[in-house]
Amino acid sequence: MTAFFDTAVIMYAAGKPHPLRRPCRQLIEAVVDQSLDGVTSAEVIQEILYRFSSGDRRPVGAAMAESALDIFAPVLPISERVMREMPSLFLQYPALTARDLIHLATCRVHGIDLIISPDRGFDGIEGITRIDPPDAPGRLFPAAR
Repeated sequence: MTAFFDTAVIMYAAGKPHPLRRPCRQLIEAVVDQSLDGVTSAEVIQEILYRFSSGDRRPVGAAMAESALDIFAPVLPISERVMREMPSLFLQYPALTARDLIHLATCRVHGIDLIISPDRGFDGIEGITRIDPPDAPGRLFPAAR
């Protein structure tokens, strides 16, 4: 089973202390040790860089992006095929942002039906199961219960 990692998971894992930091780090570690098949996309890398684009935070963003590129290599591209999915998804899911729609389109094009994200906006999306990071051990690794 392949899981798409949303931007927030990577940022919480690498960021300042937060209640989601530990579960997000555990998920990243599971990808590193290959107990979880995790992927992400070029859009996620762009979101990380955008988030850190102001002032003196660029080095932090660059380091986080490099790390994500290494962990999830190769990242999934934002291809024309992905973009062709966007207009119909845009109409079908008006509550989702364009960035979330790119994640959804990427998953559809690549046959991924699992998104790891704290973003409840992915709930109720046809063909997609969202797993909240704190719930992941029990749902992805039943023996860990």
